[in-house]
Parts: sequence; structure tokens; C-alpha cells
Amino acid sequence: MKYKTKWISWGFFSLDYKAIEEYLEEMAEKGWMLEEVGNYLAKFKAVEPRKLKFYVDVFKEEGPLTPEKTEESEEYRNLCHESGWTFITSRNYLQFFYADRNSQPVPIQTDEAIEQKIVELTLWKNELSGILIFSIIAAWALLLNFPVKYTNLLSFTGITRTILFPVLCAFISIPAIYSIVWMLRARRNIKNALPIEKPTLKSARRRIMAFHVPVLIIASVYVLSFIGDAFFRPDTLLALIGPVVGITIGTGLRYLIKKKAANQEDVVLYVALAIIFTIIIIPIAVSFFSGSYIEKHTVDIIPDRYPVVTMEEILNDSALGIITDRKFKAGMSPVVPLHYDYWESRDIDYIPNYIDIKYYRAINPYFAEIIFNGITDALEKGFKWKGMTLFEKTIITDDEMKRLWNADNLALTEERDEFVIRKGNIVLRLSGNMDFNNKHTRELIIKKIFTDSL
Repeated sequence: MKYKTKWISWGFFSLDYKAIEEYLEEMAEKGWMLEEVGNYLAKFKAVEPRKLKFYVDVFKEEGPLTPEKTEESEEYRNLCHESGWTFITSRNYLQFFYADRNSQPVPIQTDEAIEQKIVELTLWKNELSGILIFSIIAAWALLLNFPVKYTNLLSFTGITRTILFPVLCAFISIPAIYSIVWMLRARRNIKNALPIEKPTLKSARRRIMAFHVPVLIIASVYVLSFIGDAFFRPDTLLALIGPVVGITIGTGLRYLIKKKAANQEDVVLYVALAIIFTIIIIPIAVSFFSGSYIEKHTVDIIPDRYPVVTMEEILNDSALGIITDRKFKAGMSPVVPLHYDYWESRDIDYIPNYIDIKYYRAINPYFAEIIFNGITDALEKGFKWKGMTLFEKTIITDDEMKRLWNADNLALTEERDEFVIRKGNIVLRLSGNMDFNNKHTRELIIKKIFTDSL
């Protein structure tokens, strides 16, 4: 045989544990024996094709944060061995056994009412609790994203999240619905002295296709969107630091608990150490990569395709002073194919001066209007922190200024130090301590930035 081991996608729900038995029998007849089971993948090793019986049992003393070899689990597996079953591996509460097809091993569970009670108190309870936690997080995320914020339009992931996140939540609800229906049917059958309906491999495969294929497609779109954002805005990768560190530490923690811990006291120690390590390592990683990113985006040359107005152009023949800081960050999305942030500061006669430009070119005026309204609303609401509102600003309109700028929409702060201007499909957010009412400055910005507006 060419390959000695292989990894196979594992999409079974935990309540499909009886359908798994049928699947493992098929694999054994093809020459593959189960070796390990993970959340999404299962490892099989090559063996001589054999006809075997498999038994998947629910052991309530196991769990995701329980050592693999405890006194209770060893006693339980020894009893199963004496009944004619050979232990293979375990995954949380599920225990995997096999026996020769011609043998007559004693069934591990003989009372359906007791088996149902064990399943209800372990698989069903834990599966639904996990779904409940996800539902709370999903509801919170939906509230944050709707109504749609203008910032969602500025990235591939933002647009993907706006369109596909509600769809993803709908598919995630499938396990919850299936679990509830399965449990109600099982209770009804036991009450009526009928056998519990065991899920078949065929029905399990249909559920896998109905649930996992759409979720996989949505996840793939998210990954492609993230790659697109990272190409234009590498700071997007900073969002991966927390999840990557968390997954790495979580995987290591699970391995230590399963393989190295001997009792629950060891589990508490490992969990405490993992929490402390996470608290220490994430800020260090974020600080390191953030510093590298900020340094990288301190620029001297701005690409020609971006219509940026610099302080040198605004000051014209005046004293230019000394540049103290200059940063440029660009991005794109299918809806806003060109946008950037530009910051420049200079010391002129020992007085600090700066300009901050945020530019958005949407595919049409409709989306530009959403961006304009989103920016003005954000300025008015300010920033929420510890129950306080910071940096809120009073927004006013000025018809004369709108006429001078030849704009479709124009809003500015009461202090007149920040402008939000829309003309056609282009939105400009302009702030700084420069004189934006100066005719030269205004005409320069209109000519350079709004020339190509739709």
C-alpha cells in the first residue's frame, strides 16, 4: 500500500455516534483503521482489509479538559475489554472500540433509557451549551454590524461579513435544531417503550453535506477576503495575532491535559499557566508587530495613482519647515476600490502644523453617500470609553462653503478644523490646523482630488 496513514475530514455531529460505527466498518473493509479523532479531521492507518464490529460509547467521566488516563477511565476501558471490545481512541466523551465480526462481545450499553440519560447529560447538554455560547456571540456581532457601518464597505472582509455572516449564523443553527429534534424523538420513544431511532450513515452524510459544505464555502470566502485585505493593508494581519496565539496555546493545553495530566489538580495548574502565558504573550506580540508596521508605513514617496495633497503643495512658496512625521496607508474593496489615509506633520518656525486626509472613491454616489453619512455620524457620537463619551463634535452645515467647494454634500465641525466633503462618488475627510478656507488650498484640493468624481 502506497500510504501508511491518511487524514480524512471528520464532519459527524456528536449525536451521530451510532452512524460513526457504520462508517468505521466501511473503512475497515477498505483497509483503514481509525487511529485518532479530532474536531475536524480523523487519522486512519493502513491495515489488512477486515470485517470488524465497531462500538462508539458515551462515557460521562470524560471530557475536553479531562486527562486521557484517569482511574475511572482505565477501569471503564478494562470492563469493556473484558466484554470483548478493544479500545482504539477517545474524543471528549466518545469512546471508540472494535471487535472481530465473528466474535460475540457483550454490548456496552444494554438499557436504552440509561443510555439516553447519559447522552442527554453529556453530549446533548455540552453540544447545546456550546451552540448557546456561539448564538450569544453571533447575536452580539450582528447587532454591531447592523445597520451596516461605512467602515464595512472599506475592506473585503467587511463586505463579506456584512453579506455572509447572517447566512453563516443560519447554518450554524442546524446542529441545534437537529439536537433538539433528536432528543425529543428519543424521549418520546422511551416513554412509549419503543427503541430509540439510531441515525444512519446515509442520514449523517446528508447532514454533513447540508451543514459543512456551505460553512466551508463561506469560510473559504472569508479566507480569500482576508488575503485580499492583507495584500493592501498588511496591518490586517495584526488581527490574527490573538486567534493564532489562542489556538496555539489552546492546542498545547489540550495536549498537556490529555497526555501529561494525572488528575484534576494538574488540569487546574495547566489552565492557570496557560491563562498567565496568554496575558503576557499577546500584548508583547501585538506591540512588536505594530511597531514594525508603523515603521514600514512611514513614507517618503507616495504612489502616483493616489491623489494626495501634501503640505508642500499647500504651503506653496511659504516656509516649509521640517517634516516630523509622514504616513500613508492605502486600501481597497469591491465597493470602494480606492481609499487611503495620509498624515503629515511639520514644524514651521517651531510651531507644529499637520494635515490629515482620508480619501474614499466608491463605485457610485450611492455608496459614497453612505460613507459621508457614516463619517459625520461617527464625529457627532464620538468615542465611548468606560461609560464616557470622548471626542464628540458638533457638526454644522454651511451652504456658502458647499457652494465654494462645489460639493454635493458638505459638513464641518463647529471649530471648522475638520471637513467632510462628498462630490459624486468621492468622499474626503480633511482635518488639521491648516487654513482650508484659503482659496489656493481649496482650489488645489478640488483640482487634485475631485477632478475624477462621477
